[in-house]
Amino acid sequence: MGLRLRIFLGMLLVVLLALASTGVVAYFHAQRQDIAYNEQRLQRKEAALSRSLDYVLKYQDQHLSQDAIASIFTDKICELADVHSLVFSLYTLNGDLITTSSSSIDDQAPPPLHLGKESNPSQLNKSRIVNVEKKEGVEVTRVYWVVANGAQAPLMIASAKYNPRKIDENALGAFLSRLAPVYLILFLGAMLIAYFTLQSIASPLLRLKHEMAEADPLSDNPQIDYKWKDDIGALVSEYNELLEKLRASLDERAKFEREVAWKEMAQQVAHEIKNPLTPIRLGIQQLERAWHDKAPDFEDRFTKFASTALAQIDILSQISQDFAQLAEVRKPTLVNIDLEEIINTSAGLFGKEKVEIDVSNDLVIADKDSLVRLFNNLISNAIEATEEAGSMDPVRIASIDEGKYVVVSVSDFGTGIPSDQLDRIFEPRFTTKKHGLGLGLAMVKSIAEQASGKVWAESKEGEGSTFFISLPKGE
Repeated sequence: MGLRLRIFLGMLLVVLLALASTGVVAYFHAQRQDIAYNEQRLQRKEAALSRSLDYVLKYQDQHLSQDAIASIFTDKICELADVHSLVFSLYTLNGDLITTSSSSIDDQAPPPLHLGKESNPSQLNKSRIVNVEKKEGVEVTRVYWVVANGAQAPLMIASAKYNPRKIDENALGAFLSRLAPVYLILFLGAMLIAYFTLQSIASPLLRLKHEMAEADPLSDNPQIDYKWKDDIGALVSEYNELLEKLRASLDERAKFEREVAWKEMAQQVAHEIKNPLTPIRLGIQQLERAWHDKAPDFEDRFTKFASTALAQIDILSQISQDFAQLAEVRKPTLVNIDLEEIINTSAGLFGKEKVEIDVSNDLVIADKDSLVRLFNNLISNAIEATEEAGSMDPVRIASIDEGKYVVVSVSDFGTGIPSDQLDRIFEPRFTTKKHGLGLGLAMVKSIAEQASGKVWAESKEGEGSTFFISLPKGE
């Protein structure tokens, strides 16, 4: 349920509760008015009867007997009962019936006990009792009071049976039927007021929603315009301030990311350049010693070195081109490559005393320059790990034919990799070396995956490590 519908239904519910409350209050007020009317009407009739009795007794002897009272009021009591539309009865102070305007046995009931002979005579003239009876669903009110003679001495007890004005059992239905048109008009008016009020609230919010969705923090003017100085205006002002802060933060972050990207690019380029330069330097040193020693195979060594050095120089040239294109590495060209030739190109400059090769001349599908860079990294890392461990054993490179793939292993005899770090060595910027950048193995993994291959490692601490490269076999 949306906000607009909740507000609309909430307003209508308030109106309905208000209308229902006024209806209930008005209905019970009408009932109380009827009760008060009956009470007042009864008191008026009682007062009129009392005056009539006093008027008749005014001209009579103060000491009247029961027979005398009956004789005086036998005809008069019916007249009084007819005038006031009630049943009128007279009783002795002991509760015996003297005369009544009704022949019904129910109307001849004696008065309450404390108005009779057991009462204190001095308190009789102050007594007045009202009894409400209900028989067969009909409510009847009986009132009893003491009638005094001219000397204000208690003479007899008067009783009036009053049938109150009956409250219509369907009064609520009649009342509601009278109020229904008014309530309907009020409810429809409340619906219209709620609708237009809701529109005045929701429309700016809806427009604000669309403007927020279309706002671009990087545009020249990303702020939202709102002319009213109300609560929504305060919300828009806060949003505009946050938008400005976000824009400043995005600019700062973009600047920071550019700086980080350039640093990482520079580190990657430095790492890539270092790998070919190291074997080239070693090869030149070996040629220099061979020249001074007048080695008989100097010409063969020079030819082999020149071929290998040119291949590595081509790798350096490609790296420089990639860097010139803002490190957007070119799309690899996957072709059939002689695996033995590529490994010899990478390992040749290190010398046979550092690298031992046992690789078949299988064809693999990969990018030639990228594959040279891959083995440059692995061989360089393996030699460095072996030398750091103080071992004189050469790095061993071997290949195994596994059907559709050729798996090449590069094994060293270094200190090994801790088991808790083995799963992370291919993550960018993670390294176990003190001076490493953590980019070489990440690049190896990327090159292998670009050729639809994969790379993994096995290691034992204190014995060394072996890196495996699985490459698809060529045709």
